Amino acid sequence: MKSRSFFLTLLFGNLLILISCSSNNKNNSVEKNVLGNKIDTAKKQDKSVSPSDSCKYYLRLSQELDSVLLKSTQFDEKLAIKANNTFVKCAFECHHDSISALYLLKAAQLSQSLNKLELSEKYLTKILSDYPNTPFKPAAKFLLAQYYADVKLLNKPSKAKELFNQIIKEYPKSIWAENAAAALQWVGKSDEEILKELKKKK
Repeated sequence: MKSRSFFLTLLFGNLLILISCSSNNKNNSVEKNVLGNKIDTAKKQDKSVSPSDSCKYYLRLSQELDSVLLKSTQFDEKLAIKANNTFVKCAFECHHDSISALYLLKAAQLSQSLNKLELSEKYLTKILSDYPNTPFKPAAKFLLAQYYADVKLLNKPSKAKELFNQIIKEYPKSIWAENAAAALQWVGKSDEEILKELKKKK
């Protein structure tokens, strides 16, 4: 995927179910071609999907897209856009299901990679407001806080500090609280400033 800022890579690491990983390029190409055919067919059938089946329909497409993304070794903008739209549709159609929050989270990550930070903020905020009991809430809150904290992204340091402190208070013995506490010292600082301070501590 497109490179994330040093700040995000440093603090978020592998805490989320990230939407990129490594695998075999040949298998990946075959899967993308097969998936492309499935989605083209699905588009033609889209209007015929009944409301009662729409959640299962978009969930299946989302799972297939997610599988391809997880095996991708390079960023594919067209695939990312297609997946992002499908994830959002899945979240909308399955809004009564707990899986909705997961696909909003994935859509938020993809939106950031596509430089659509306003959409990423919108999806993460929706998770926090509409799914207060989802197990993905701390992940959504932490990711949103990082976007606010990064000067190259949303750059809203006061909101970042507020969210990080909420995480520490709400999940005191979790890895989220531990990382939020570490993240507070970097809020509002550029990658260069972070690197300089890290070098001083060595």
